[in-house]
Amino acid sequence: MHGQDSRSVVDEMFVGSPATAGELAATIREGLGTSDPGAVLVTPADPHDLVDAPTRALDLAIQAIAGETAGDDTAITRGLGALVHADDVRLQPEEPAADPHVLAVPAPRGGWLVAVRDWAPFTVTEEARAQSFLRAVTTEPHRPRWDILLPSGDELTATPALGDEIDDVEGLLCACLDAAARSEGAESYTASWTDAELQALLVTPRGPSILVRDEHGGLVALGAVLEGSAPGDLEPGDPELVLLVHPYHRGMRLGTWLRKRLLGAAARA
Repeated sequence: MHGQDSRSVVDEMFVGSPATAGELAATIREGLGTSDPGAVLVTPADPHDLVDAPTRALDLAIQAIAGETAGDDTAITRGLGALVHADDVRLQPEEPAADPHVLAVPAPRGGWLVAVRDWAPFTVTEEARAQSFLRAVTTEPHRPRWDILLPSGDELTATPALGDEIDDVEGLLCACLDAAARSEGAESYTASWTDAELQALLVTPRGPSILVRDEHGGLVALGAVLEGSAPGDLEPGDPELVLLVHPYHRGMRLGTWLRKRLLGAAARA
């Protein structure tokens, strides 16, 4: 039982019957002593409807989050439609006019997700469920953060990479290669790389890399665990640890800190 509006409620129940939906609705209306076609609505039940509502909502939210993470742009729309038993869900730029058969909630990336259902009006409870569903599937996941106190008293911050820090990684690589070239008496380095290669340092099969930044947000160190392989092997070998530390921050044991953090995470995986 849940709210229809501010004045009435809806009772939902499952009924087994060999009759059609229309015949069963007429029989129930007759038993209630009403001829109002809106008093009783009967629709075929989906097997998923037999799961209690909170469990089903959680399952749909998990499926939507997994789909969104995998790049499925329709995962949230499908989940919302299944949650409120909509005939159709569409994305539109403007909020629609008020209509009991239309349910609209703000879309995660702007605009409105609009659910339409001809066979029954939406209830205030379903509207609340839809809003909670959107909040659940669009909540920013928690990202760990570590504070590193240097012997000088300066504090650095380490966080897992998001995958879009390509420019920062390129800057760190350039600084490291410049320092290596100078140490060998060369004027400059000749290495080059693609954006895909840089991103492979940020998001690896073993998880995101760890980025260490100074108080101004500059990237001063990176640690990543890559899939290793022996020459000639087709299968991945032992994990390979990659550490990059800015020349100005070497000798501060950042490499040791990253190594322990990354290898500890790899051992638990």
